[in-house]
Amino acid sequence: MRRSPLDIRPERRALRIFAIDPMLGRAGDMRVTIDVPYREIAVDERRFRDDRLELIDYDGATGRYYRVIDLDDARVAMQQGVEPAEADPQFHQQMVYAVASRVLENFDRALGRRLRFWGGQRLRLLPHAFQGRNAYYDQELNAVLFGYFPADQDEPGENLPGQAIFTCLSHDIIAHEVTHAALDRLHRHYREPTNPEVPALHEGFSDIVAVFQRFTFPDVVRQVIRATRGDLLGRPHPLVEIGAQFGAAAGTGHALRSVASVADPKAFARSREPHELGRLLVAAVFEGFVRTFERRTADLLRIATGGSGRLPDGEIHPDLVNRLASECTRTAQSVLMMCIRATDYLPPVDPTFSDFLRAMVTADFELNRADELGLRAAMIEAFRVRGIRPEAVGSFAVESLLLQPIDTKPDGELADLVVRLSTLGARELSRTGALAELPDSPPFKKPVKRVRSPSDFIQQQQSELVSESDDLNETEEPDVQWREIANGLGRWARKNASLMGLETGGIKVDGFHPVHRVAPSGELLVEMVAQLVQSQRPAPELGGLTYRAGVTLVATLDGRVRYAIKKPFHESRYASMLGWVQAFAARGGPSWASSPSPRRISEAFSARAMDGRRWR
Repeated sequence: MRRSPLDIRPERRALRIFAIDPMLGRAGDMRVTIDVPYREIAVDERRFRDDRLELIDYDGATGRYYRVIDLDDARVAMQQGVEPAEADPQFHQQMVYAVASRVLENFDRALGRRLRFWGGQRLRLLPHAFQGRNAYYDQELNAVLFGYFPADQDEPGENLPGQAIFTCLSHDIIAHEVTHAALDRLHRHYREPTNPEVPALHEGFSDIVAVFQRFTFPDVVRQVIRATRGDLLGRPHPLVEIGAQFGAAAGTGHALRSVASVADPKAFARSREPHELGRLLVAAVFEGFVRTFERRTADLLRIATGGSGRLPDGEIHPDLVNRLASECTRTAQSVLMMCIRATDYLPPVDPTFSDFLRAMVTADFELNRADELGLRAAMIEAFRVRGIRPEAVGSFAVESLLLQPIDTKPDGELADLVVRLSTLGARELSRTGALAELPDSPPFKKPVKRVRSPSDFIQQQQSELVSESDDLNETEEPDVQWREIANGLGRWARKNASLMGLETGGIKVDGFHPVHRVAPSGELLVEMVAQLVQSQRPAPELGGLTYRAGVTLVATLDGRVRYAIKKPFHESRYASMLGWVQAFAARGGPSWASSPSPRRISEAFSARAMDGRRWR
């Protein structure tokens, strides 16, 4: 980023991609140029990397490395990257890097900070990691691995029989998997399937980011508005399809899934499978978006139709197409930001769709009090008509769904931590600041100590809390400033456990982030978001899951706790969790119950296993 008028480095990097899967983009109308933040890139023989992403093009099936592209080469940069080509590994690299960069930028904009992976590590991207119908995020490697496979011989869709289909050429799949990595960074315990809505939230949220990011590409949206005459729910179009080439090449004859669906008030009650639940979540958010877009453009249609609001037959005027497309991309960006910001208002463990809906409403209210176009009400209604009901509220009114702030008295110790963290965050966001050199070595993960679980967990809850020493050690976080803040926050939390509804021992800092957001009114919101977690010892009857309690803390610069979003230990929570595990075991049969793996339910819902079922 330029630091002065004499700094001639570009601020953005323009790169060409397929906005829609290659089989729909061959004619050129779905190829777009997107710009991503300019980051200095280091290139060597087998990889290139910037401050947060590292691309390694190793082909696991053939055991070879592909020559990496140099995006800073003048011959590449002057033509906005290499030409989109399905068979060119260097374009594959460019595509993955561009889409991943845009995803991280959207998280940065929404969260008001640079999303920083644990220990300052880079997220690794492997465009040709293996041969197979899958792509997935690997938590242990902090890497996204993309597969490739031959198109079906009998039903290849619009592909040649046996043609190589690369998952790394699908915008949806790239954005989906990078979002898994980002959400895992923000809430590491969401990888634990403590109820069916947890993996569904991971899957649905990743689709939400993928879909709405694509809706922010003006060139593509204009084409869709022209083709659908602005009817985004009533007419089929490629922006509501996910994995079009993948699904067709796999012999299904259609895209992997569509985000548009007919509302059914009983859908949520009869759906327990995480992928089905995830589709409901995406469909609800998408309908809320469309209803807001329709409300936002009703005046344009009245002007264009002399007050009737009914468009005549034939092509709509290009000027109207441009105005509708502009409002569509603005609304999509607002929804995308709303959904990402909601992650700061979710509990750190065991989330539900109710938690997500209330977090969305609260996140939007905190930054945009007026909501003149009724986005919050549209989202609530879209959830309601699908049977997704918020818990612990008096009605479906917007004010009823808002999380309740607590606004404690200022605390000097907490204020010092917030100020120090905000300073670190501001330095990373600063236009004139320099990014620190990041380490190359992967973070060291402490082994989990597995011990016996008590039978009477409620009565012995206090004694069964797992004790922790430092919240972050040097191998987990090499930066001493981040480590000191984490350990200071842990000490403060253990002294103020009752304030947060936690037990007095065994509190662990699970994550903490600075927030710098500018509201539409021009006000600056500076806060700290921290996740604090307590864990009981693993219980054999939970299939390897750990029973946890936690709170998300939102604190201000003067040391006030503004929100404490709690998920406490409670007998009903444990019973619900146990019932879910038992139901899953019953579906798996005797072989599941006798599985030698103590983490069998976690393995069944790992990112690799979930996406293995999804991308097929």
